[in-house]
Amino acid sequence: MNALWRIGAVTLATAAVATPLLAAPADTVRSRIAGYRELGAAFKAVNDGLRGGEVQTVLIAQSAREIRNASRGQYEWFPAGSGPQSGAKTRAKGEIWVQPAKFRTAQDAFAKAADDFQRAVAGKDVAAIRTGAQKLGATCKGCHDSFRAPES
Repeated sequence: MNALWRIGAVTLATAAVATPLLAAPADTVRSRIAGYRELGAAFKAVNDGLRGGEVQTVLIAQSAREIRNASRGQYEWFPAGSGPQSGAKTRAKGEIWVQPAKFRTAQDAFAKAADDFQRAVAGKDVAAIRTGAQKLGATCKGCHDSFRAPES
């Protein structure tokens, strides 16, 4: 049930950002943060599922779907006007809007890694799942390094 709720939350967060003209920048930022929190929770569940003696493939499969769904929804999470210039509290760097092609490349890398990870999970090869999780984490880190400001 909890996993289904998380999937719904990511979907709701995505839907809220999909109509930026109707939302204030602060609302858009809150929706984006909610989406990434859900994504983070799903990735934590993957890491937890890989720890210990027995890999929790059902938990990892649910989380992989959530991650893939978020990777598809992320393209709507950064509409024009929702960056630091809006005055809303956000860790999204202005480079997202100044260098949109570079940001899109980072988003595409994450989306591809999420799709690859879900295929690895479906194949039930634990070594491939671990490798896929590492590659997925690397795409997250790469984007954070370039487009996310440190906590203040």
